[in-house]
Amino acid sequence: MWAKTVTGNFAKVIHGLNANQLTDEVIQRSKRMILDTLGVGLLGTSTEVFHKVAQYSKIYSSDLSSTIWGHLDFRLPPLYAAFVNGVAVHSMDFDDTWHPATHPSGAVLPALIALSEAFPQKKKISGLDLLLAFNVGIEVQGRLLHFSREARNIPRRFHPPAVVGTMGSAAACAKLLALDQLECKNALAIAASYAGAPLANAATQIKPLHIGNAAKNGLEAACLALQGLQGNKEILDMESGMGAFYTDYNPQTLPTLQSYPWLLDQQDVAIKRFPAHLATHWVADAASSVRRKLVESSESSLPIDKIEKVILKVPEVKYVNRPSPASEHEARHSFQFVACSALLDGSMSVQSFSSENIHRPALRELLCKTQLEHPPDNTPSFDSLYCQVSVTLRGGSTISDRCATFYGHWRKPLEKEDLEKKFQSNVLNILPTEAMEGIIETVYNLEKVEDCSVLSTFLTGQSARALPEKLHFL
Repeated sequence: MWAKTVTGNFAKVIHGLNANQLTDEVIQRSKRMILDTLGVGLLGTSTEVFHKVAQYSKIYSSDLSSTIWGHLDFRLPPLYAAFVNGVAVHSMDFDDTWHPATHPSGAVLPALIALSEAFPQKKKISGLDLLLAFNVGIEVQGRLLHFSREARNIPRRFHPPAVVGTMGSAAACAKLLALDQLECKNALAIAASYAGAPLANAATQIKPLHIGNAAKNGLEAACLALQGLQGNKEILDMESGMGAFYTDYNPQTLPTLQSYPWLLDQQDVAIKRFPAHLATHWVADAASSVRRKLVESSESSLPIDKIEKVILKVPEVKYVNRPSPASEHEARHSFQFVACSALLDGSMSVQSFSSENIHRPALRELLCKTQLEHPPDNTPSFDSLYCQVSVTLRGGSTISDRCATFYGHWRKPLEKEDLEKKFQSNVLNILPTEAMEGIIETVYNLEKVEDCSVLSTFLTGQSARALPEKLHFL
């Protein structure tokens, strides 16, 4: 009955998927995504935008409360915990990226962790419950993105997590709440009315709110559906429904539940090595390689005074074309800044985007010599773009290098050791070592964890000694 429409089909799949259908590959990839998201979220609690939204959210209170990551004595109602933690995840643009383009994990994980803490104590949410709901949320985002060819390119009009992330969060929370098929349809309909955010707010403090709102609004949609609120039962089928966001929207039914093929099995995510727009990562690797050649030939430091011009061959992505960024958020969305920083320093890091580094005279001098070119074959897709960096010296000689796949891309994923190093570096000054190690162990064994509230306890900075009865695996 329910599967006669695309919306009904989605509701059937959301309701019907079970943990036995998670493949080993999906489990391993999603655990990597969860660990990375927790790490960038904890680091994000040190940012200005996090402190502003956290301070604002303190005006809300309820009998139920959930953890604010990195804080022992600060809790908020589940909706606002999802919001604030979601903002933290994207506050530095350090979270994972998928293809077609979106940031999948940040819209889902904060909502699920906040929701899991709102269940009665007698109703334990296992790690496997969390993994299943998380993957349902990721899957819904990917399937919706595949309904549009337009979505396969870097966005131009709206920020995808604000649309598909909201829908994914609703689906994930609907799964954790065990909503029936009708309630799942209503959750999707409600979420669709929360969806959307213009790309004009990229490179500002507002962009992280897109992820926070996606987490919060998806959770709220599922909770309202549980209360019986009803919406359009064909929201995914209609041009005036999800089709409102894409000019070429072509919805399709999902595969059958029997032997369900997860998109994450077919398409891994990119995990960033430094906090900036994904397209800049090709630039960083190419520029770092050019720097090595320049330093070798000069037998000293980078010969800035001998550089006449720097040419970056990149796809045309207007909101990442920023010749003279004035803030950290603009710098994170600037081909030019990342290229010049990598040329000067040899690599990129969290510290690259400090005010001191952004405004240093040597970088400003190099920015003035930098130009972009957009070759016709360099399409704005995270699956196919490339970057070529060419530095022309006085005298006419040119040194170039090209990056087609950076380290961290799904074609060249981070090794486990490097993923852990990123997490540890992000969390080092936020949580005690025991809590940090507790998160790593819990995530790596998530499918065996009986009660995933242990994760929330570690996220507050407490050690395993605070919860000996919870810390055991199936």
